[in-house]
Amino acid sequence: MRIRNVIQLHTVNKLQAFGWPLIIMSMSLVLVLIVGAMVISFGGAGAREGMNQGMQWSGAIFALLGPLIGFGFTAMGQYFPLALGLGLTRREFATGTLAVFVGNAAFYAIIITIGKVIEVATGGFGLSVRFFDVAYTGLGEWWQTLLQSFTLILVVMLVGAAITTAFQRWGQSFLWIFWMALAVIVLAIVAGTLFSDSFREFGLSVLGMGWAPWMAVLAGFGLLGAAVWLTLVRRAQAR
Repeated sequence: MRIRNVIQLHTVNKLQAFGWPLIIMSMSLVLVLIVGAMVISFGGAGAREGMNQGMQWSGAIFALLGPLIGFGFTAMGQYFPLALGLGLTRREFATGTLAVFVGNAAFYAIIITIGKVIEVATGGFGLSVRFFDVAYTGLGEWWQTLLQSFTLILVVMLVGAAITTAFQRWGQSFLWIFWMALAVIVLAIVAGTLFSDSFREFGLSVLGMGWAPWMAVLAGFGLLGAAVWLTLVRRAQAR
């Protein structure tokens, strides 16, 4: 199997594959450091503690995660037709792309984990800021951040590839059904939260689940995305 050719196809543009995500992440980190310095300068010790707590939910790390989320979409939307045009088989493309997904997830999860270790050891780079040590990548031990970041990145790429493949299989009709179904689910959750006490209690119990159950849920979405993607890629049209 020509898996190596598929990997080269995805990584031939080094700047796009590795450069831009790291450059954008670095720029976002610099902005966070500037904000942290300004808060401490003008707000004092009280503001420093409040900023540190509030930044648990900072979305600045999505400067790195965002391009990786889009990678799953572009892998099918941009490289799938090109791979077939170059004579690669669908099985070779799926196997090679899955290897790239796993490699990307491992590479960037290690970077995030190293960043978190440095951030924690230096007290938020001396400014009590949080960039890597946030809820989305894990607030626990370093190995939890490594596992959570790896799983999160891999899952979003698999789900992105599955959505794009479904679009290539069924066209515009899939998008209409997908977004309408998503809207109905969101509206049902909002209505249940507003008008049902038992639903609110159930929602709070779900949100209060521990780290391991949430990882199991995340892994479940990943397995579902992988199953849909690998099933549909055999018949998806190269649009």
